[in-house]
Amino acid sequence: MQNETLKVIRARRSTRSYLTDKISDEELGAILEAGLWAPTARNEQEISVAVVRGGEVMAAFKEDFKKNNQRGARFDDFDYNAPVFLFLYGPRDFPYTEMDSGIAAENMALAAESIGLGTVIIGCIRDFMRSDAARSWRERFGMTENDIFTVGVAIGRKDKETPERPRKENRIKFIN
Repeated sequence: MQNETLKVIRARRSTRSYLTDKISDEELGAILEAGLWAPTARNEQEISVAVVRGGEVMAAFKEDFKKNNQRGARFDDFDYNAPVFLFLYGPRDFPYTEMDSGIAAENMALAAESIGLGTVIIGCIRDFMRSDAARSWRERFGMTENDIFTVGVAIGRKDKETPERPRKENRIKFIN
């Protein structure tokens, strides 16, 4: 079975090479709206998004991350210089914040793919964003003390396509 939605799901890859072209307000709005329409636990709609459009803000954030990165240099350029980076967050005490963020992130990634843009969902900055070293960033992104960073999404125009990779087998078990 194949339809447009299934084609987009199958085509979506993690993009790790972006052109410097900007994303239009209309494109970004469509992607953000897809995130807002993601289903949430108990329809609480608790996930918020801070949007950074590259430039000096992202360069300063990356510099702070690099100074405090415990995972090694491999992750220093975590956004792959995408022109837009989204920081998703929600209430620390809501048990489904992380799950709801993942659903919103994938909705946005699929929306981006459907309009010809690439994304990569980023988790490697989580420890930094939850540390004291990132307190000023959390405040700048509108997070309160009750909020917790969950995941990031880099978005941009693909510099090159990521090839399809085979799927591992035997990951589905039918229980009757």
